[in-house]
Amino acid sequence: MSFLYKLLVSSFTLSVFSEGIILPIYAIFVQQVGGGILEASGTMATFLITEGIFTMLVHRLHWSRTHRILLLILGWAIWTVGVGLYLIVSNILMLFLTQILTALGNALANPIFEQELAAHTDNNTAQFAWGFFEGANSIAQGIAAVVGGVIAIKFGFSALIWVMAITATGSFLLILLYIWRRHLKNFDISPDSSV
Repeated sequence: MSFLYKLLVSSFTLSVFSEGIILPIYAIFVQQVGGGILEASGTMATFLITEGIFTMLVHRLHWSRTHRILLLILGWAIWTVGVGLYLIVSNILMLFLTQILTALGNALANPIFEQELAAHTDNNTAQFAWGFFEGANSIAQGIAAVVGGVIAIKFGFSALIWVMAITATGSFLLILLYIWRRHLKNFDISPDSSV
């Protein structure tokens, strides 16, 4: 596996960890900001539906290589800001807006991320490479579930969300490092490029 492949996998796995530490106890977090079961399911549904709609709308267009890189950066940045906004969520309306913002970030970045990952997957070892990627994500989610529960019990949701924000930022920095190494280091970026 190449260094660039490992960078991509590390970044995505860290982002999965960032989201995963709150997912098993998300309904409890919703209660903390004044919601109940319907609000928990509604905000999660809003996130998933918004992500699906934006993904289909944004990626039906043909983007040049430069624009794809910019979308990857913008999407990851929006997602990172969205995760950070959990720190100031104090009511259900703000939670809905935060979910929409993080969904938009995912919608912009994820399909391009998958293209980049595929570009660094050797055909001879593709099955192992994709298996490693999926396995790493599952392990990260499992560890995140336990870590999130422990942090919430011992230090509260504020500390939990700080960990989310810090790991999300780390994930974004790894994506920036990847883009610099892959596309910018050798000035391998051009507005006219369609690769």
